[in-house]
Amino acid sequence: MREKIRTYARLHLLKASHRLMSLTSGGGRRRIAMDPLDTRIICDLETEGVHVTSLDKLLPELKGLPEVMDRARALAAGTHGRAAEAQWRSGASSTDLTAASMIELVPELYLLGLQPRLLQLVENYLRLPAAYHGGVVRHSFVDGGQAGPRIWHRDFEDFHVFRAVLYLNDVTEGGGPFEYIPRPLSPTHKQVRDVGPLTSETMQGIVPASSWKRCYGPAGTLVLCDTAMTYHHESLQTQRDRMVVMFGYSSRQPSRPTTSQRHFPVERVRDSLMRIVPAANRPHVFDWRSAKAAAILEAEARQD
Repeated sequence: MREKIRTYARLHLLKASHRLMSLTSGGGRRRIAMDPLDTRIICDLETEGVHVTSLDKLLPELKGLPEVMDRARALAAGTHGRAAEAQWRSGASSTDLTAASMIELVPELYLLGLQPRLLQLVENYLRLPAAYHGGVVRHSFVDGGQAGPRIWHRDFEDFHVFRAVLYLNDVTEGGGPFEYIPRPLSPTHKQVRDVGPLTSETMQGIVPASSWKRCYGPAGTLVLCDTAMTYHHESLQTQRDRMVVMFGYSSRQPSRPTTSQRHFPVERVRDSLMRIVPAANRPHVFDWRSAKAAAILEAEARQD
């Protein structure tokens, strides 16, 4: 009981600290000079929880990304080969490219998450300096299993978590589109507290499926979501595999540092990152990370 009270008090104070920093660090000023698209994205995130756009619209100045995406798709297509075994890590419902392989083989995708326009959008939304959790290249297969990110959930790294999901292949019906429940229809904590895993069948008993929304789109589609405020999941792949890159961001004082750092093992690939991350972006990548959380994650890795 005492531990619960301490945790509640810590989170309450941290949330108040975030609000104070957003007022004193110039957070309000960041929203003055926004592109009309940015204004629309932030409005949608605050009301709906999700905005769907594309790389071409958000980052039209970038060159060479189609070739990089082709390379990533080729890597994902070779997931089952023996030569690729060391490059991929199997999860509950998908296979992720390891951090070391991402930096070695498709570093452009990691650096995509540090594009100035994207970081500015994140900080405009958060009203705080952003922490970059990293990027994950994910290949999800047609296997029918409701597990891992296919279970309905919200993310709890921080009070607000800005997530960007880039489709590497065309995602149509049966291809596992990102699916969400609009924020105004979001279940309450009381509704989901004691129901167990939020499978689609369980969620349908709380929020009717007619209220769920799916994000379809061709390769290059970019789904932006505040995943801490929006119930979402990766719908089942029933006809074809899905290949995506996911980027995550929060404030630099996340409410759950260990969870925030779990997405990308920066400490294990620090030397490689130092060679490619611009000096101006090192605060986004390195400075916010907790040594205590890193030690916890390293101990967990040794036990695996």
